[in-house]
Formats: sequence, C-alpha cells, structure tokens
Amino acid sequence: MKQINSLVYSSDLMIEVLDARFPERTRNVNIENRILEKEKALLIVLNKADLTDKTELEKEKKRLIKETQARVVFVSAKEKNGVRLLKREISIVKGKRTELTIGLLGYPNSGKSTLINALSGKGKGKVKTSSKAGYTRGLQKIKISEGVYLIDAPGIIPYNVRDEFELFLVGAKNANQLKDIESAALRLITELKEKIKKEFGVKSTEDMEILEEIALTKRFLASGGRADTQKAARFLLEKYDKNEL
Repeated sequence: MKQINSLVYSSDLMIEVLDARFPERTRNVNIENRILEKEKALLIVLNKADLTDKTELEKEKKRLIKETQARVVFVSAKEKNGVRLLKREISIVKGKRTELTIGLLGYPNSGKSTLINALSGKGKGKVKTSSKAGYTRGLQKIKISEGVYLIDAPGIIPYNVRDEFELFLVGAKNANQLKDIESAALRLITELKEKIKKEFGVKSTEDMEILEEIALTKRFLASGGRADTQKAARFLLEKYDKNEL
C-alpha cells in the first residue's frame, strides 16, 4: 500500500484495468476510493472486451459510471481494439499540460503490460509481457508519447480475496498454481456452462457429466476406457488461461 499511495500521489490520472468478463471481481474499491479522495482523475478500462457480450458490457459501463463517476472505455489490448478511444480520453485529461503522469492499476495478468505496449506503439517504451501472474516487479515508468508518462505497478490483489478459483478466474493464478484441478474445472463449467457446451458440442447439463463428455470427445481416457476427468480438467483450465474460452 505504501507503493500504491506513492503512485496515487505522483499521478495526474489513474487508470484501473478490469477484466471485462468479471469487472466487479477485478475492481479494487478501496483504491478507487483513495483515488477519488485525493481528487485524482479516474479512468476505468474494461480489457479483454472481445471475450464477452457487448450488451452486458454496456450495462457494466453504466453501473461503473454511476458508482465511480469515472470515464469507462472498452478495450481489447491484445487485438488493439479501443486503444484509439483510450488515447483520446488520455488526451482530454492532459489538455494543455506540458506533462501528464498516469498511474496504472489492476490485478496480476489483467493485461496491463499488453495495454502499455498498445499505447506506446512499436519501438516506444515496450515492456515485456507474460501470461504468468505477477510478472511485473516494482514500479516502472514508461514514456508512451510526448509529455505523457505511465507508471505501471505490480498486479494488486485485495487482501480479502483468498479463494484460489476466484484468483484463477480473473487471471491472478494460472492452472499450474491450482491445488485441486478437477474442482476448479467444475467451478469453471458452472461459471461458463453455455459457452463451454457450445465450444465442445456438449449435450449434458450436469457439471461432472459435461467434464466427462469433454474427456471422451478429446479421447482423454483412463484404464478401461473411462473418461480421464483430471486430464480433461487441466485441458479446460489451460484453454481458459490462454483466453480461448
């Protein structure tokens, strides 16, 4: 929190990066309140917008604006969709200032580094990206355009979030870090049932039956030709890790 307080104090604009699939689960309301208390501008980026329904996104946008009075932008940093709009919002905040410092916040693996690369463009302020949660270390200051600097903080998880599946769901943990692969896969099926059924052409409705059907479809078999649900679970979780679900 000492780093975050320093970041808020040093920045003219704070950008909070949320996962568009789970905006409420990836918010840090305490830090949002701190930003607003310090009367700093807040811009919320709903990243990975290409992975969710546009109608739901519009509902979330209205709700977030009402709760925070912040500007909200949809972005797919990986596909570079929405980056131009984000740049325009940054330009509005900059106005006639000669220099603008932006603080960037978000969960580990929320796509912050990819977003920085999209903003900075080829050959400017490139930062390394990784699908491994917690890749960014310390505070990094990157020039993204003339007079505009961005400070990237390590991914932050609210202290009260401890459920490992919840952390996996929002990208703060990957499949290899989970203790109970099968339970996590079943919870993922509960969260994304219709999407998973459509993706794999599954007819079953019960979570375990869906996992078994995926195993049989993909030829993940245990002794006696039984469905190997452990292999199917890992396969499913890894697809989600790669943003393929």
